[in-house]
Amino acid sequence: MYTWILSTGWWEGRAPINPDAVVVVCILCSCLIADFIYINRVKPLKLLKLRVINSVKLMLVIASVYCLWCATQIYLVQPRRPAVGEEADLGVLVFMAIYFFLPHWLCIQSMNSRDPQDLMPL
Repeated sequence: MYTWILSTGWWEGRAPINPDAVVVVCILCSCLIADFIYINRVKPLKLLKLRVINSVKLMLVIASVYCLWCATQIYLVQPRRPAVGEEADLGVLVFMAIYFFLPHWLCIQSMNSRDPQDLMPL
């Protein structure tokens, strides 16, 4: 399945897959999911605002590490190679935004959004 996903637009033969890229993307996604679980379930903070701030910090750190990986693959590795093959396509980035980051954002937004003591009795 990952061969098909990574080979978007590759029509002749198998797509060249960089195993390092697969490992790096797997580690980053695993860290992102595990840390979201840690922030929101294992060690939940009472204030939603702090959880949102921690989650945004986590996403920025993961995105920064991913950009650093891409930059090293493009500028430092000899011979130069694409960082993650066809994963850099706009379509894949839009897909990840819709099906990966949007659900996490919606989960964060929906968790304990109101303090029950602030609600007016009926």
